[in-house]
Amino acid sequence: MVIKRVTKAIPYILLLLIATPFLTMYIGFFLRAFGERMVLGVIPERWGVNNFRFLWQPIAWGLEKTTMWAALGNTMLFATVSGFIVTVICMLAGYALSRIEFRGKTFFLVLQLILHAVPGQILLIAIFFLLLYIKLLHQIPGVALARAALEIPLGIWMAKGFFDGIPWDVERAAMIDGCTRFQVWYKIFLPLVKPGIAAVFIWGFLFAWHDFIYVYTLLPGTIKLMATLIQSLLATEVVDYGYLAAMSLVYSLPPLILFIFLQRALLKVPIFGGKGAV
Repeated sequence: MVIKRVTKAIPYILLLLIATPFLTMYIGFFLRAFGERMVLGVIPERWGVNNFRFLWQPIAWGLEKTTMWAALGNTMLFATVSGFIVTVICMLAGYALSRIEFRGKTFFLVLQLILHAVPGQILLIAIFFLLLYIKLLHQIPGVALARAALEIPLGIWMAKGFFDGIPWDVERAAMIDGCTRFQVWYKIFLPLVKPGIAAVFIWGFLFAWHDFIYVYTLLPGTIKLMATLIQSLLATEVVDYGYLAAMSLVYSLPPLILFIFLQRALLKVPIFGGKGAV
């Protein structure tokens, strides 16, 4: 009996050992955010919300003209526009690649994987000049478009997978009833792949939300997003790590809240069945 219990406990012990560094990091993160006057840099003498004073006061250390709410609003706009662009393009392309046969289709799908494998930093200079020529440089919508372009290749594969799960009988019945291709996509398929829409939007939103290099390079210093605001605080002479931990905690909340609201849609994966499904 003892040997069996030890054998069953081994996987849990290994998982605990693997998770310990991450748990320690998160525990320290929360201690820093809510703790004041840290002893040995780890144990707080008292608890409070003084580190969250950026919620009702201007940012300190030379950034008085910047508020956290302005940076949070810019970040929300940037991530939402990027997620919307990714969702629209991927849903259209995913449907086309799933339902329409055309020459070079396989090559196009392979090309998307190759493009996704290319690091975004390699394309940074080319994107800089492209946005400059189309007069979208130093503008949040333009940089959001560039950021979305990096996530579209794999997003197309995600969307195609959802459309592949819909039987051909559904489309044939709609076409017989007189629907056009666009009407089939908009009125029939999109309601059936709502979990796919949520998944693709979250995909585009999250990668834009935590992006740093593109917003730091392609946006002027006067337009602060949360990532560049935190970087600016790290570049000051005096670094208040409790202040940074509290701001980072606020920075991480919107994606978490978004996932909580959309997780029901993500779990509602449609189950289809029908004769002649492909």
